[in-house]
Amino acid sequence: MYDNGGPVIDFDGKIVGMVSNSTRGSIIPSSILLKCLHLWKKFGRMSRPHLGLKFSAIKLLDPPLIEQILVKCSIDSGLIVQEVSEGSPAEKLGFRVGDVIECLNGKHVSTTVELENMLLSKYVEGSSGLNSEVDIEVWVFHMRRSLWRSKTLTVKVSDDAEVIVRGGYHPFGQKT
Repeated sequence: MYDNGGPVIDFDGKIVGMVSNSTRGSIIPSSILLKCLHLWKKFGRMSRPHLGLKFSAIKLLDPPLIEQILVKCSIDSGLIVQEVSEGSPAEKLGFRVGDVIECLNGKHVSTTVELENMLLSKYVEGSSGLNSEVDIEVWVFHMRRSLWRSKTLTVKVSDDAEVIVRGGYHPFGQKT
């Protein structure tokens, strides 16, 4: 009731992040905070590419589900798509709930922290400005077709919060 968040300290006494006072109690790692601070100092904003996707790390799923994905698809790490924003470039390219993202721009990604670090770095390393578009090469396993594909996702850079518009495709093909 009286906690408004604060630093997260590891067993060695080092600050490794910050906990927010949200209902989910999310932790923001130091690597993300430092990139945001750098963006704020350099550009006066914290912009990043918006993918129109919501993910969960495979390695953080329930063990029986991890085992099922490993047996069925021979995949043991990456990000599984939990939501696809309706009308987003990702939806138009065929991304669906249940697909697995393994690499972005040739770099393996297995946690949402790694993903966020990559997205923030993408803006820092030569952005042409706010509301510009950037291409992100995505290596994706399409669960319903059981095949890997490389897709180029063209997304907007924005300093707005990323909002996932519900209503994407259900993993079994029905519209929700």
